[in-house]
Amino acid sequence: MIFSRNILIFFTTIIVFSSCKEKKIIKTEPIEIDYPKAYIVNGGSNDISIINLNELSVNKIIQLTDVGRFPHHISISPDGKKLAVAIPEYDFILGHAALHNATDKKGGISIIDAQTGSTLLKIALPNVNFNAAFSPDGKEIWSATSTHSGEMYVFDTQTGILKNKIALGADPSEVVFSKDGLNSYVALGESSFVYVINAVSKEIVNTIKVDQFPTNVWAGNDGKIYVENKIAKSINIIDTKAFLATEYIDVNFLPGKVVYNQLMNELWICQANENFVAYFERKNNVWSLKGNIETGNDAHSISFSKDEKKAFIVNQKANSVSVIDVLNHSKIKDIIVGSQPNGIVLKE
Repeated sequence: MIFSRNILIFFTTIIVFSSCKEKKIIKTEPIEIDYPKAYIVNGGSNDISIINLNELSVNKIIQLTDVGRFPHHISISPDGKKLAVAIPEYDFILGHAALHNATDKKGGISIIDAQTGSTLLKIALPNVNFNAAFSPDGKEIWSATSTHSGEMYVFDTQTGILKNKIALGADPSEVVFSKDGLNSYVALGESSFVYVINAVSKEIVNTIKVDQFPTNVWAGNDGKIYVENKIAKSINIIDTKAFLATEYIDVNFLPGKVVYNQLMNELWICQANENFVAYFERKNNVWSLKGNIETGNDAHSISFSKDEKKAFIVNQKANSVSVIDVLNHSKIKDIIVGSQPNGIVLKE
């Protein structure tokens, strides 16, 4: 009996040990939950900071050192799987005017896997570019070179092959697409016009008169195109159906990025080189200043959460992102990111 009992204990031990060992072998690493993110491109530190929007803290960094210097502005593909960043050889913190003396500098585009951070494509451009924008179907990437004979370049997103090249004019800057996806818009800085390019035919279908020397265009989720004019200190608002600038806002600061918040019926405008964002309210068909929100030094870019209740403001000289409660226009916190951040996109 003692022998039998010992054998029983021996085999029981083996079974338990084998069972434990088997569980250890088949055990797999937990799959990472795809949390809502903000991607912030940092021109000084050559990287992308990823903010976990649930925790409001940076939890990952994508290094861009291998693709070039001074990454500038960032966009996300319609399916949320890819990021596009302009890679000019020029540091835009020196100012747009200094571009005239940077004729030897080249441009470029980097397309990045939004999940892994790996570089999928690196595309060279002959001159400095401001941004790279995905077409509404995500099949193309558009970017304009900013010279006195600037051109719009259209590449295949998968292969990087050049599909179209469109002659523009003096100093085109940011390229954006209208909400309906029919056309792209780009301001020509050495003119008083915004060009409209058909997304399918790749032809210039309209030129829209705005204030002289427009510095950038921004697409609103209300279907309007907002034209930033730093020299004139004004905003032109383009009706994309009529192809006309139908409204104007004069401001007492250098305007930067313009974003419309539908929830509050407010227009938020970065005050370049300052630590404020101004917000305007439309009443009786007129946009009027409603207030200012303190951010960090050099409010440069804005993105709203999907429910439009939070704003994320990139502060270029403070190396931070200010999180703002939209409903009461108060700061929740500042999040430190990389050096000289200049663009942001959200994936929720």
